[in-house]
Amino acid sequence: MIVVDPHWWESLFDEVYLLTDAPIVGNPPLTKREVDVLEQVLQLRPTAHILDLCGGQGRHALELARRGYQHLTVLDYAHFLLQRGHREAVEDGLTVHFCRGDARTIPLGATSMDVVLLMANSFGYFTDPAEDSQVLTEAVRVLRRGGHVLLDLFDETFIRRHFLAESWHEATDDAVVCWKRELTGDVVRVREMVLSKTSGLVRDRTYAERLYSPERLCALLREAGFVRPQVHRNAFVYNPDTGTDYGMATHRTLVTAVKG
Repeated sequence: MIVVDPHWWESLFDEVYLLTDAPIVGNPPLTKREVDVLEQVLQLRPTAHILDLCGGQGRHALELARRGYQHLTVLDYAHFLLQRGHREAVEDGLTVHFCRGDARTIPLGATSMDVVLLMANSFGYFTDPAEDSQVLTEAVRVLRRGGHVLLDLFDETFIRRHFLAESWHEATDDAVVCWKRELTGDVVRVREMVLSKTSGLVRDRTYAERLYSPERLCALLREAGFVRPQVHRNAFVYNPDTGTDYGMATHRTLVTAVKG
């Protein structure tokens, strides 16, 4: 059995994470396509106040800034990723505010945002599912009436049908990433090993994520105070035949809702 520290998310997201997840987080054309979809689904306005919650280095917020959006905040716990994003914003002359914090207790004022984004399956990290629900409660608090939340999630049905207990890919000419996975109930536990062809083991870590069906997530959104949840299936589909291993992120679904 894969044993996972319940606080794994506090330290996993560093420079090695940027290496292992490079097919997605280091892929500007893909990020642009994802932001195209966000603009279409949410009918975003350039003047909207947008929170990129658990946004890491802010790849979506930075792309929105390049498109003329004026009020962008990235909140994440990983100091390394926030520094990385802030540096890119400064270098490119973009106005994006980077803020460190916990998504369960967002350090922003009530009714201060028009849109809250939770991209790249940044939901379901906590051992207690009640803490996942607290993230949605906080999203309601910071949103203005009529504001939108959008969650970008792994396709739970696809993962169950095509579950891979093991997979690997060459992240760079030197680095190989190996994943071992266990699916128990609605929780996927993963052991991730990163190996250098020249220097040996770089990382051997574990993490866990809870899978949510769109139907269950819609129910949680209603419980949190949202209305009119909508499911956008197959919003992001990355063809595994290209030879690039996107891990569990091959098929993703968007769920949106409005603060009533």
